[in-house]
Amino acid sequence: MIFRHVMLEVYCSKFDQEGKTDKECTNKQGDPGYQCLSENCPNVSYTYANHEIAYVGELGETSDSRSFIGFGGDMVPDDANENEEKELKGIWEEICRQKIQEAYDEYMLRLKSKKRKM
Repeated sequence: MIFRHVMLEVYCSKFDQEGKTDKECTNKQGDPGYQCLSENCPNVSYTYANHEIAYVGELGETSDSRSFIGFGGDMVPDDANENEEKELKGIWEEICRQKIQEAYDEYMLRLKSKKRKM
């Protein structure tokens, strides 16, 4: 079996500013998600989450804006040209991969430490 993690930003056109959904919405949970995609909801759309790193919970969704960050905004100088931006994205990728490995390594150390105490 081959698998790939795909990171998307999912939007609902029937979700208003007050967090109310259309009466016909099958989600009724307040946030657009997998069920909207799987049910081919006509109100759902999505875009790619390019150059982003995230922590997702049990359902593979981020819980808040502190759970993810993407490359862009103040990370790109206003005067950066295309080649410089490509180089900066390479630096961002290197840092993200390093932090993922660091998180795994730290978790395994804590797990071993916890087992020793038991």
